[in-house]
Amino acid sequence: MANSSPLFFSRRFAPLFFTQWGCAFNDNFFKGSLLIMFTYNGLELNQVSVDVVNNLVAATLILPFLIFAAFAAQFADKYEKSGLIRRLKLAELCIMAAAAAAFWLGNAWLMLLALFCMGVQSACFSPLKYAILPQHIAENELVAANSLLHAGTSLAVFMGLIGGTIAAQMPAGTVAVAISGVVIALLGYWSSRAIPIAESAAPELRLVFNPLRQYRRSFGYAFENRMVFWSIIGVSWYWFLGSVYLTQLPNLVRTVLGGAPSLVPLFLVFFLLGTCVGAVLTNKLSRGRVEPGLVPLGGLLISLVGFDLYWAASSYQLAYPLLPNAELINMQLLLTRFAGLRVLLDFTLLGVVGGLFFVPLSALLQTRSRAESRAQVVGANNFFNALFMIGAALISATFLGLWDFSIAELFGFSALLNLFILASMLLAVAEYWQRLCVRFFRARESFCER
Repeated sequence: MANSSPLFFSRRFAPLFFTQWGCAFNDNFFKGSLLIMFTYNGLELNQVSVDVVNNLVAATLILPFLIFAAFAAQFADKYEKSGLIRRLKLAELCIMAAAAAAFWLGNAWLMLLALFCMGVQSACFSPLKYAILPQHIAENELVAANSLLHAGTSLAVFMGLIGGTIAAQMPAGTVAVAISGVVIALLGYWSSRAIPIAESAAPELRLVFNPLRQYRRSFGYAFENRMVFWSIIGVSWYWFLGSVYLTQLPNLVRTVLGGAPSLVPLFLVFFLLGTCVGAVLTNKLSRGRVEPGLVPLGGLLISLVGFDLYWAASSYQLAYPLLPNAELINMQLLLTRFAGLRVLLDFTLLGVVGGLFFVPLSALLQTRSRAESRAQVVGANNFFNALFMIGAALISATFLGLWDFSIAELFGFSALLNLFILASMLLAVAEYWQRLCVRFFRARESFCER
């Protein structure tokens, strides 16, 4: 990433990066292992169908953001941030030790409880990580910092999911998952000790212990600026789509592609590569400034790729119908099928175009909100993120479990709904499409001059 190396290795960014990396890895390592155990290993939850249980797993990790995000954010505005981060990393260490006990007992409900506690810890940490960035990072480096954080978090998410899916398939999978979670939590705490002090942005802030009052206050800060509010909606929609696509991935591989569990990490790796490319491309196109014009471009491309994924998955099912007791295919066989390659390519491209949409929105949220209420705005953002992801789980479970839609049809519906959300954003905030037009005409003039 151009001009990002000094920032990446600096003390004002690197410790926060690796602390966040460990938190995201552990959440998704645990989640990924549970998805595989429910999908392939025979772990059951009162005989509920796999389609419903997998979406319940996703919702369990996200629900704490809905409950605690806005309430916890006020502490990030009032108190010094690096000390709060270290305390939260110690809490993560305790939770992962409890998760190890849940795996040892083999109790699915205790595993879900530990996953919920990980979500609580992440909900409290998220406002800190985004509010601390503008205190340590100059504005002309903020897009680069967000691109790096986005790419790194995506790397952690997918390495966690991949690691969880692989560990869950090992003969001693529960032991591997338990030990790895504790080790990563220890490393994350060690990294957090190097985060520089970030003084209180609003030491005079009066804490509100009534959650409903605090939510009203956080929402009020978020609604002060129309760009901030619609950036929150856009970021939340990004997480909605990510939840829809990635939660259904294990079952897509099994029931649509007829693939073995080893294909799930393959898709995650390619999605991760796409995400990293998207972060690099966003930083390149932004040229050191926060650029709203990339948002409509990324949003439109998300729908185009999403529609193609619907057609590719549907074509695959027609060409290679899944027969009862058929042997699950491996990577080599999948790659010899054009429709399978197309599904894999579309998952990769979703990672690329998602970065064009998400990274500018995150930077806009940070730069357009007031410093003394930034963490509470992030808390409101986290609430909406969680609300949208819970909505994704409920909609997916309803479409697949109750209405008997196919996974491909769910993907097509999501791509269509994305156009509606994008149109709403462009109608509400003209700056998005105005900046896109400016960038287009400048690029055209530059090309003509050559």
